[in-house]
Amino acid sequence: MIQGDSVEYDLLAKWANFDCNGDYSCEIGVRDGMGSKIIMDNIKNNYMHVGVDPYANLNYQHYDHTDSYQCDYTDEMRDTMLYDLKQYRNAGKFHLANMTDTLFMSHPDYNEKKYAFVHFDGPHMTKDVITEAVWFANRASNNTRFVFDDYQHYDMQLIADILKPFNFEPIERGQNKVLLQKVTT
Repeated sequence: MIQGDSVEYDLLAKWANFDCNGDYSCEIGVRDGMGSKIIMDNIKNNYMHVGVDPYANLNYQHYDHTDSYQCDYTDEMRDTMLYDLKQYRNAGKFHLANMTDTLFMSHPDYNEKKYAFVHFDGPHMTKDVITEAVWFANRASNNTRFVFDDYQHYDMQLIADILKPFNFEPIERGQNKVLLQKVTT
């Protein structure tokens, strides 16, 4: 059974009720798969949903003001998630990029794709979220939506300011998640 480790999944479902116009959707930080499942259950007309997560119980700095520590993202968790999302994989709607966000962004298989919906729920350090957001902004289609999870753990205002030249504007904010959308003129 798919579980989640976050809150405001209702907002994620609402914001994912969105037409991708044939482009990709993505989640950085899949964990148990609840976010990806909600996105896939609500998104319309996406080519495929890509989940990015290295698992392997890595030791890394997760937040701006903490030291590195070993997280509980085990390979067993990955295997359970893949089993739970089997129907989406079999339908060609889910692909796991079992790698870090850094490796994903440098991998040639993902560089030429357009992304219409991205859920940022991986590393929660400001510098990492900025790197991810700018990478996806450069691959954004018209009206792309970015959802940032746990935004109070990093400098969301700085990230929003950096995304302004890419025409991203804040649309709605919850206690834990915030939606920015690319506004086309």
